[in-house]
Amino acid sequence: MKNIMEMDPIEALELLNMLVNNQIFAARDRLKALLNEAPSAENEQKLETEFREFYCGYESLACFLDTYEEDPVEGLAPHTRVAKELKRHREYILANRKTTLEERMSRRAGAYMYSDPMPEKKISELPPDAYRQLLWMLVNLELFSVRERFLVLLERKAPLPELDVVFREFFVAYELLEFALEDYHYDPDEGLEMRPEVLERLEQSVADIEAGGKTYSTA
Repeated sequence: MKNIMEMDPIEALELLNMLVNNQIFAARDRLKALLNEAPSAENEQKLETEFREFYCGYESLACFLDTYEEDPVEGLAPHTRVAKELKRHREYILANRKTTLEERMSRRAGAYMYSDPMPEKKISELPPDAYRQLLWMLVNLELFSVRERFLVLLERKAPLPELDVVFREFFVAYELLEFALEDYHYDPDEGLEMRPEVLERLEQSVADIEAGGKTYSTA
């Protein structure tokens, strides 16, 4: 993916709007509502369905953001709040991350490289309380508050340099989500009930990824 400031402004706005309207954000809102309901068999089934959509949204974000090779801190005035915060987050991620980009991409493709053994924690096998705790942690990650600020800037047609800064925050917040999932194995196809509404959402997700990939892949 090209640097935002190197893109044609229309191309950049199309990409940014696609990112902030990814299915992960609607799935997150539905997950949060379900987590506020009393636990029950029906609630548990709905949580599984919405988490699957949340995870598929994460995978579709990755299709774009995996190709972003810029250092999100580079070029920012070092004394600013944003630069200091992003530097702290990046240093933490890079110091503690266990996987390479290639290994993470392989995981999302449904396979593990020899250098990256499957994590012992399987999300599908977590006890109910641990599962809900994980979901609460995920839906409250920084990505979602950054996205709200991003939407405000896009709605008021902020200049591209301002959008570039919040995109850097969005990218690092996405890395924090990726890092939060690193110690877990999850197969979104496992136990999938192909109800019509699920199929429709998954097919739309694939179509969005394919269309976006053709538009925004680096030449």
